[in-house]
Amino acid sequence: MRPRLVPLAVSLVLVASAPTTRAQGDVPISMEEALRSARRIAPDLLVARARQSVARAEVGIAGVYPNPSVSVGTSTQAAALSGTVSIPLVILGQRGAAVDAARADEATVALDTQVTWNDVRQATERAFVALWLAEGVAVARRDSAIIEAALESSVVQRVQVGSAPEIDALRVHAEKLRADADVLEADAAVTAAGSELGRWIGVTDGGALRTKGGLVGPDAAPPLATLLARIDASAPVRRELSDVHASEARADRERALVRPQMFLDLGVDAFDPTLVPPGSPPGTPAPLNYRGQLTVEVPILNQRGPYIDRERALGDVARARVQAARAQLAAELAAAYRTFEAATARQRTMMDAVVPAAQSAAKATEEAYALGRAQLIAVLDAERSLVDARVTSFQAQAVRASAWVDVEHALGVP
Repeated sequence: MRPRLVPLAVSLVLVASAPTTRAQGDVPISMEEALRSARRIAPDLLVARARQSVARAEVGIAGVYPNPSVSVGTSTQAAALSGTVSIPLVILGQRGAAVDAARADEATVALDTQVTWNDVRQATERAFVALWLAEGVAVARRDSAIIEAALESSVVQRVQVGSAPEIDALRVHAEKLRADADVLEADAAVTAAGSELGRWIGVTDGGALRTKGGLVGPDAAPPLATLLARIDASAPVRRELSDVHASEARADRERALVRPQMFLDLGVDAFDPTLVPPGSPPGTPAPLNYRGQLTVEVPILNQRGPYIDRERALGDVARARVQAARAQLAAELAAAYRTFEAATARQRTMMDAVVPAAQSAAKATEEAYALGRAQLIAVLDAERSLVDARVTSFQAQAVRASAWVDVEHALGVP
């Protein structure tokens, strides 16, 4: 008498449908929600915004006028009291050049924030894809464990009635233990992937995070040449171009500082009453003396040449970084694009051919076993092949999504 195969048939349905089960307490999150949270509270992005605030304050600092100075004195032979006000005159363009340089640096820091967001977005999307993949693998492993349990029950029944050797029971039990261990490992991978995603969206304990919705990626990518033409608009390249402009603005600031500084001194002297000219009417006040003086710096010892040379050298460095950024992004884009193409072809092959074929093979093997034409171990192998095909299909989808994430990162998509 053959053992009943109802538990095995149920497991086949589970493998074919691959339902996504959620435990109580799981927190579902979509890709769009994860990106919104990351843009608001990602730690790296908060640091970049804080630096942007500092750069904004530097613009105000560059436009600050120097304070005037006041001096008061007295003497025993002339003025009993004298006062002088010295007013710095910043009228030869030094302040404007300094403000322009600070604004150029602020623009560069603002683009630094965009570059940081570009990196944060890539990390967030990759973490989401990793969590999605871990969940899919965990579902497949749990289905495999259900199959192994059903097979063990069937083999035990056959051993008890003497239609199978005891070695089959030992082997299927070992397979069940392996499947249970795979489930534990897969569940741990889900928790770890959730924690990594939580890092980017401000969740301290992301182990309960679970994905909802699909992965990123178009059905068909635009031509590679079209995408390569968009590299100059990416945040990393624009950041380096902005740094070139900032170095030029700083060089202009140094040239403006070569212009002489000027100080206007205005003073008054109140002389001792004993210095009233003889013959003056009684009650004549002590004479007052008014003074005016313009002081002009003579820039002959410091032409700020080394400072100007430094900014020119920094500009050359920034220009070199522009070329390096273009080359790096072009290579990153091309590699990610080809990976996307390959993963797309692999995913279609798995979904359209390999997985259906594995399902048909598993079903045929089960029917042959029910008729006594196949060994139980053949059913086990067929089911394991189906689970492996499903896992490979999940991996192909994850590789495809990750490749498109890298394409967007190279393009600096907002």
